[in-house]
Amino acid sequence: MKKIVLALVLFIAPALLLAGADHILISEIVLQPSSSSTSHAEYIKLYNPTDNAIDLTNYYLTDATDTVNDKFYYRLPDSANFWSGGGSDFIARFPLGFSIAGKSEMIISTGTASAYQNYYGTAPDLSIKDDFLQAISEQTTKGTAPYYLDNLKETLVLFYWDGTSATVKDVDYTLWGDLSSAVDKSGISSYVNETAVTQQKFMTTHVDGQKLQRVSDEGNEPASGGNGITGHDETGEDLSATWHVVSVGFTKPKLASISHSPTNPTTSDAITFTADVTDDTTIVSVQLIYTINNNQQTATMNLTVGNTYSVTLPPITTPDTLYYLIRAEDKTSLISTSNLALVLITTPPEPLTIATIRENWSEYLGTSVTLRGVVTVGKDILRTTQITGYFQDYTGKGLNLYESSNSSITLNRGDSIEVTGELDEYNGVYELTSWASSLKTLATDVPISYVPDVLISDIVNDPTKWEGSLVLLKGEVVERADNVGGGSNVVVEDVSGRITVRIWNTTNALFNSLGVLVNTHTDSLLTVGNRVNIKCIGSVYSTAAQVLLGYADDVSPYTEGEAGTEKTKLKTSPYPFVPQLGEVLNYSYEYPSNCRVILRVYDMAGRYVTTLADDYKAISWHLDGKWDGRNEFNDLMAPGNYLFILEATNKTTGKTTTKVAPAVVGVKFK
Repeated sequence: MKKIVLALVLFIAPALLLAGADHILISEIVLQPSSSSTSHAEYIKLYNPTDNAIDLTNYYLTDATDTVNDKFYYRLPDSANFWSGGGSDFIARFPLGFSIAGKSEMIISTGTASAYQNYYGTAPDLSIKDDFLQAISEQTTKGTAPYYLDNLKETLVLFYWDGTSATVKDVDYTLWGDLSSAVDKSGISSYVNETAVTQQKFMTTHVDGQKLQRVSDEGNEPASGGNGITGHDETGEDLSATWHVVSVGFTKPKLASISHSPTNPTTSDAITFTADVTDDTTIVSVQLIYTINNNQQTATMNLTVGNTYSVTLPPITTPDTLYYLIRAEDKTSLISTSNLALVLITTPPEPLTIATIRENWSEYLGTSVTLRGVVTVGKDILRTTQITGYFQDYTGKGLNLYESSNSSITLNRGDSIEVTGELDEYNGVYELTSWASSLKTLATDVPISYVPDVLISDIVNDPTKWEGSLVLLKGEVVERADNVGGGSNVVVEDVSGRITVRIWNTTNALFNSLGVLVNTHTDSLLTVGNRVNIKCIGSVYSTAAQVLLGYADDVSPYTEGEAGTEKTKLKTSPYPFVPQLGEVLNYSYEYPSNCRVILRVYDMAGRYVTTLADDYKAISWHLDGKWDGRNEFNDLMAPGNYLFILEATNKTTGKTTTKVAPAVVGVKFK
C-alpha cells in the first residue's frame, strides 16, 4: 500500500516532494575557528527528515579525499587507498548501535567533546575524536591534528557500508571552496556514472562567526540512477543554491505542531491549517503550499496567537485528496519546509433524521443523538413548570423536547436548533431529554418546511407514526368541553373518523390558566358545526390517539385553495431570485383528487434540497406557494439552477404523474 500511495504523490505533486528528503542530510558545517584544541569550534550537524529513527551503526563520515594520489572513500571495501592518511583528515565509523531519531538533528564535534563544550557551552551529541570508531578496526583512520575540516576547500561525505558489499552508498555529499576535492565514481567498477567534476557545484567558505547552512533540501539533485543510499546521484546537487553562508548564531525556522482541523473534513467543511513556527531572528513569511485536483496553490499563513500561524481554506466541494506542506522563511533567507502531508476530503454522511430514529426506535432508545430541526411548539406553551416542547426536521417527523425543570433557555416556534440529548419514551411519547445545555439556536423565525395534510383515520389507526409531528387536520367540530383538567377537549371529525384536539389553558389559545376565555376568535371558530383547518401535534393519551393545539393561529376556517382541474400541473416564476436579499420564488401547482402529492427541490446534480409539500389530498386543488431559497437545514442555497419536481400518486391505483419546472437562484451583486 505504501508504494501505491508514493506513486500517486509523485504523479500529482512532484514539486512538493522535492521539499521532503528520504535520507539523512548534512545540514550545517562549521569550518572555523579551528586554530587549536582550546578554540576548536568545528562541528557537523545532521538532520533526519524521515518519520523513523535511523540506526547509524554502518554509517561513516570522511573528509579524507586525496585526488592527487587517487585515494577515495569508495575504496573502503578494498581496505586500501580509501583515505589520504593525513593528520588533519579522517574517515571514521559511527558508534555501534547509535541512532538518530526521526525529524531530529544531531551535532557532531570534529574535535573532542570538551573542546566543543568549552567553546559553545553545551555538549555535542557525538565527538569524532572521542566517540567515532576507526573505519577499519586494525587501522588508525582518524588523524592526530586537533581539527579536521579545511577552511578553504575540501569534501565532506556521509556514506553507508554494510561491511561486506563491494561498494559503498553515498548518503550526502558536500564540497566547498573549489572543485579540487570533487569525487566522480564514473567508470569505477560496480558504480554507476555520476555528475562529472566539471559540472559539479560547490559551496563558498566562511569566516569566523559564520557557518555553512543548508537552506533547502537537495534541490534538483537527480533522484534516481545514482550511487546514493536511496538511488540519488548525490554529486549532482547544486550546493551553491542549497547552501548559504550565515551567521553562526542563525538557524533555520523550526516547525512544530503542524495540524489541520477538522481531522476528517468533508466537502462541507472549511479546513484550518496551523503550525508553530519559531526562529532566532524574525519570521518574514509562512506559507501553506497545497495541491488539490492536480493544481498547486499557495496560501499565506498569518500569526494568530503566540508562535502559531494559521490559514483557513474554504470547503473543497468535491471529494478529493489534498496534499500540503508548510514553508517558513526568516529575514536571513533561511527556509524550513515540513514533510508532505495529506488530507482526505470525503462526502459528508447523511444526517441522522427523526424519521430514521422513529422507524428504528428500539435501536435508538436510550442512546445519545445530535439532531437539527425547527421548533413547532415552544417553551411554556404546553407546560410552565417544566419544558415540554416539540421540534421536527425536513422529514416531517418530530419529537417531544422534555426537561424535568424549567430552565432559563429561550425556545420559540420557528427556531432552527441543534440539540444533543438522550432518547426516552414515556407513556407512548417519544422524547429527547437532557438536551437544554447543548441547545444551539441556528436561526429564528424559520418557516416549517411542510406540514403533512392527513386524514384523522391515519392518526387514529397508527398514532405512533404521527406522534410528535405537526400535522394539518381538516374537519368539522362535533363536540367541545371546556375547562376539563386544565384545558379544553374539542372533537373534530372528517370523512374517515374523529379525534380529540386537546387545548391546554397554558396555551392561551382559548382560555388562560385561570379558566377565563381570552381568545374569542378561536372560540368562534371551534364552535360545534364549524369546519376548520387545525395544525396540531400528534400525541397519545392513555394509549389512545389525540392531537395537541399549541397556538391560536393554528386554527382557521376550512379552505384549501382554488378548485383544481383534476390534472397535475406545476409552474415556477421564470426569473432569477436572490434569497440573500430576502427574495422568494413564487410557484403554483395542481393535482388530481385522492393523491399523495410530493413537491421537492433538487439541484442539477440530482441532490435533494428540500420538500415543499408531502400530503395526501382528497380533493383536487390549485395551490400557490413561495420558496425562500433555503434547504432543509435552513441554509441559503448557492447561486445556480435547480429543479422543482412534483409527483402525484393516486392512492387507489398507484399511478404517478410527474411535472418538472426550473428555478434559478441569482447572485447578489455588491
